Amino acid sequence: MRANLSENSHLHLGGPEPLRDGTDRPAGRDGGAGRGTPRLPADFSPQGYRDRNPELRDLSDDEAGLHYAAAGKASGLAYRPDQMAGFDPDHFRETHPAFAHADDATCLAAWQAQGGAEGDPGHQAAHLARLGLSLRAYPAAFPWRFYTRLYPRAAAHRWAALAHFLREGFAESGEQIPYGEDAASFLIAVGDHFAARHSSAAIRAYELAAARAPSRTTRARLAEAYGRAGAWSAALALYEELLDDEELLDGLPGSPAADAAACEVAFRGFVTAAAARAAWPRLFARLPRALAGPVPAPLGDALVRDAAERYFAERGRAARALYAQGRREEGDACLAEAIRGVADLSAACLPAGTRAPSPEPFVAVLADGLPDGARRRLERSIDLLGCAVRVFDLGAVRAFEEALPEAHAAIVVRMPAWPTVVQALVRARRLGVPTVYETDELTVDPHHAPPPLAAFAGRIGEQVYDDLVFGVALYRGAAALCAYGLAPTRALAAHLDRVVGTGRSFVVRDVAVPDAASRETGDGIGLFLHAARSRVVGPADATGAALLHVLEREPQVRLTTAGFVLLDDAFAPFSDRITQAGPVRDWEEALRGCDLNLVPADGSEAEACLAPTGWLAAARFGIPTLADDTPAHRETLQDGVDIHLAAGRDAWTTALATLVAAPDRRAALGSGAARRLRSTHAPEAAAAAYRAMIETLRSRRP
Repeated sequence: MRANLSENSHLHLGGPEPLRDGTDRPAGRDGGAGRGTPRLPADFSPQGYRDRNPELRDLSDDEAGLHYAAAGKASGLAYRPDQMAGFDPDHFRETHPAFAHADDATCLAAWQAQGGAEGDPGHQAAHLARLGLSLRAYPAAFPWRFYTRLYPRAAAHRWAALAHFLREGFAESGEQIPYGEDAASFLIAVGDHFAARHSSAAIRAYELAAARAPSRTTRARLAEAYGRAGAWSAALALYEELLDDEELLDGLPGSPAADAAACEVAFRGFVTAAAARAAWPRLFARLPRALAGPVPAPLGDALVRDAAERYFAERGRAARALYAQGRREEGDACLAEAIRGVADLSAACLPAGTRAPSPEPFVAVLADGLPDGARRRLERSIDLLGCAVRVFDLGAVRAFEEALPEAHAAIVVRMPAWPTVVQALVRARRLGVPTVYETDELTVDPHHAPPPLAAFAGRIGEQVYDDLVFGVALYRGAAALCAYGLAPTRALAAHLDRVVGTGRSFVVRDVAVPDAASRETGDGIGLFLHAARSRVVGPADATGAALLHVLEREPQVRLTTAGFVLLDDAFAPFSDRITQAGPVRDWEEALRGCDLNLVPADGSEAEACLAPTGWLAAARFGIPTLADDTPAHRETLQDGVDIHLAAGRDAWTTALATLVAAPDRRAALGSGAARRLRSTHAPEAAAAAYRAMIETLRSRRP
């Protein structure tokens, strides 16, 4: 005979009587089965229950009894000193028929011998967790007696029947079983069981649950299951149905937790399903309307940004596929459309906030991964802007965006139009913060950038080249979202004028500080040639022909190259007079000791727009420069005074030979270059240009 059990806590034949709430309701002290009176063991002690479960210390006696009846017994909570927490002897007897009539102590000893909590579950909650069911007690909705008639081999006890049902029976006969009360809750738990195991049976379980009680939670779970199975059309339709449920949306943010969770699942699922189906028009049309309701701001913000990332990624893949097929114009149009889509969605859904400029001028700058030249220009501009500056990189775009309300202006330096950048620029526009797109290279015009693939002389393949093409479209997209442009030359600014919103770009010249040269004494004449990009120099180009001419005729001429200069084999006979420094960072130190600086150009529009950085590096030391004749050189420099310009093979050959033979002429050009640097390219001149720009931006009406 079993010990320490009240007459009312015994098991019915085959298991406890299933009740309407899906739990095994405990017996009451009076042995009655009153509908509102929980039945408790005769020796139940509320104080003992609180003592052994400190987290329940604040419950009253009645609340303690209710808690034990509702959850405590099923969870193996103790209320007597001789009881072990986590073990319910009734459950052990039920699941181990050989111990059906054993007393509590015997059951406990047997359970511990089998491994305790590491072995068989010690109470209902643990058993349900082992089965993967999110229930607090055995489900009354599962007709286990009926089921064991279908599957006699599962008739050992009701828990064996339930385990068999999950393992085999549901797939075979789940639709024919006469489920009991609260069947929907049970079927949802069954669906969760299969979902956790990545089984498509979850779909059928949720469908059966939804047919009985089409709650928001059930439909949300069903839509998720459709998505996991790749049935995105069905998932999208169900998510849209949920978003059409006004009660679901009206219930936020003060709705019950389950409805709030279902709402969030519906929103996130809708975005995911629409993205999977590439149903962008449906997504962009519905999302702003849905978010216009009482949706928590963090959720709405996250949804919009997630949708933008998904949309942009899909459009980006489509653009890359077009580029790979040589269809650049279509690829560019695809990316332009994607950028506009992200911008429009952001403007429709994301809050702009209120502009509150700081008392002192403050400029927010967004820059990341800049080449050396652009990085040095940015560092100098920070010192010369004449106001507070905060620089943000690509990993801190959100911080850049949050700083915009206080900013008097925002400068974006050579930044592509990634979704986060687009969102920040859209917010700046809505706040009325003037935006400036700065670049020192022609990266925004697809007609001139990047250089032809052949110009890279085999150093990159077609895939990498397509990445460069992709980047040009993004640079152009970001510039188009800015109000103004900023460039070091008017030639480059003219290209920005055609892209930026106002059609106006500022020009701030590159600067340098004079320094002393360190020319070597002797009869030798040192020539210097630097290339920031790969440049093959040989007899076929003007600079190469001129160099070969003087090297052959003037034995005192020495040549130093730096950067990415590739000399043709025709220079091999003069190798003893050639020093190739390669792509070193301090190439200007190699220039310091030379007599004449050479700055060739490839004739492209991109190079014609570049700032005269080669001339500027030499002018610091008073070294003369022979350069290709480009619009950018003529903007501030006077041919024959500050620089010697040449165009074509014959002009280069004649000019180089003349300058090599005329040290006085070289000295005059060097002196003129130093004077021009101190006037036009001095830090003071750039600072004045920056001040004028900031004043223009501050006086601009939002």
